Amino acid sequence: MTTPLPRPKHKKKGEGGGSGTLRADREKAGLTGGGDIHALPPEDGELLELDPETISPNPMNMRLELRDMDAMIADVGERGVHTPGIVMHTKTFMECYPQWASRVKYPERPFILGPGHRRHAAALATGRVMPAVLRDDLARDRRVEEELLSENNSRDSLSPIEQALAIDLLRQRDEDENRTLSFDEVVECAGYTAGTVSKYLALLKLPQEVQQAIHVGDLSMRAGYSLSLLKDANGSKESETAHALQLRGWQLMQDEKLSVEAARNRLALEEQKQFHAGKSPAAPPPAPVPEPREESGAQAGRVQAPAGGTPEPVTFSDADGGSPQGAAAEAPGAVAVLQEAGSPEPVVPENTVVDPEVLQKEAAELRDLACRLLLAEDRYAKGGESSPRLVTVVLNPSEWKHAAAKAHGWLVGLKKGPSSKRRPSDYFAAVAASEEPSLMLRAAFAIGLAADEVRAAQPDREWDARDVAHVQFLATSRASYQLSEWEQQQVERLSRVKL
Repeated sequence: MTTPLPRPKHKKKGEGGGSGTLRADREKAGLTGGGDIHALPPEDGELLELDPETISPNPMNMRLELRDMDAMIADVGERGVHTPGIVMHTKTFMECYPQWASRVKYPERPFILGPGHRRHAAALATGRVMPAVLRDDLARDRRVEEELLSENNSRDSLSPIEQALAIDLLRQRDEDENRTLSFDEVVECAGYTAGTVSKYLALLKLPQEVQQAIHVGDLSMRAGYSLSLLKDANGSKESETAHALQLRGWQLMQDEKLSVEAARNRLALEEQKQFHAGKSPAAPPPAPVPEPREESGAQAGRVQAPAGGTPEPVTFSDADGGSPQGAAAEAPGAVAVLQEAGSPEPVVPENTVVDPEVLQKEAAELRDLACRLLLAEDRYAKGGESSPRLVTVVLNPSEWKHAAAKAHGWLVGLKKGPSSKRRPSDYFAAVAASEEPSLMLRAAFAIGLAADEVRAAQPDREWDARDVAHVQFLATSRASYQLSEWEQQQVERLSRVKL
């Protein structure tokens, strides 16, 4: 037998759920007349469907432009905005972020965006509604920056410069209270490693032209960071001198299609040439001085300018944050000499005849620097470039002693291998016993390179095809060596002999 279901009981007026309760709720909310229940103010976490014309863009959004919009507009036009954005009441946002209030584009609109600017632009373009979750709590808790950055981290359409600006925004979040986040707090909020945050923030110290190249994709973030490590003699990355070096490096990459490593090496060689032209002694560099983590997490030696208006040494830190140290008083690794800004160019009388031996010696000094710059690189040579040099040394055992001595000086100065071994024979024996393939290959290549250089630097001998091959290799390698006038004359002489 089936028991009939009980009939529902009607609640009495005012007992909850009936028309009396609805009327009481409306009166409590201040709504009278024909107002609808949906006119109640929305609450945090509520999903709204908004006319995009009622939403203002957020001035804290660090997108410099909205890219790849055609596909999104087509998709929104066909299916609507299917992923809600986040909005806040404009008035609440402006009260909680007074420093940004004057930059709100449409302060009269009731809502302002958090994440969702591309979706909002597509909704405006298609006339579709904009689904959005109300999150006034983000403004009240001062977490809008974190939400924008977190949203952007999950998307691949931001340029490195836009990411850097978003991270930098975190450091300014409490400026109205005369407080900024520490570097560790920025790292925690950004969701990146400390090294990545340092590299992003370093991009913002570059000249605007270089930042624009990174933003549009003409220059990679890695290459931009490497350029940002170029400093003036005082260790500044943002001075006019430092910016001039960074711009010159970018120009070399554009004009001569050089890698960033080759461009930095070219800068070192160019400044060493200026040193030779000025004939001013350079002071030996002191030990490297650690930098604050906020800057770049890198270490770089700082060289003080000699008194009397002589050229100032400039530090070129390597891309991994170190500064390769060369032999003590020589221009080490990536340390070059920059003529002091505003100092006159050296005046050379028109009829002055320079001794060819002097020119040969100066060329040898520049090649020596180029060899050290090359050996300081992680990718110092391609596989096929090492073999001819090694074969030459093996077939000419009389060259090994002098070549090993020079290679030993290069490698120890660059802190490659067992620097405690003071004799070349002991050093290379220790390298051979180390069973470190990368170190063994570098050492062997250094000996072959040194054999060519020792031979080319010998005075009172005419160059031959091996010498030409040596300078041509340096010119096409990451050393980015430029042949001197004397070397060009030797190459031309040998070319005429062949003809």
